[in-house]
Amino acid sequence: MQRFNENYQQVVDAKGRLQLSRDIRAEFGLKKGDHLYLLPGTGEQPHLEIRTSSQWDDFQQRLRQEAPSDMKTDFLRFVQLSKETARADAQGRIGIPKRLRQICKIGDKVLVINMAFRIEVWNPAFVKARYNDFARAFQELNDSLY
Repeated sequence: MQRFNENYQQVVDAKGRLQLSRDIRAEFGLKKGDHLYLLPGTGEQPHLEIRTSSQWDDFQQRLRQEAPSDMKTDFLRFVQLSKETARADAQGRIGIPKRLRQICKIGDKVLVINMAFRIEVWNPAFVKARYNDFARAFQELNDSLY
């Protein structure tokens, strides 16, 4: 039984391109030629994080406000060593470099999740593995809001 909304299922084509849905393009105001910033989300279930130029600028501004520390320095190193950029084409497709597809374990089928402040691209198997965690977080936060 599939527990997630099929609207979020997308395909990465043979050239490594992901077509972002019309809804996501509209929500994030993406147009042909817009720059996107791609970073691997690491962890037990890796995923790809995509930010628009304005989200990236906001991200960098908040990072600049952080006090200097070894963690911040290592964070910056990770970003510089891992970050890729892509441009959206007229159909809303972006190329995901092979290196990031390998790091994030992205195959030809993915789930694209609008996180409001970024877009996440997940291997469906990893979402299934974490689904109960997501549901538990939903229940706890949802209950606390009412």
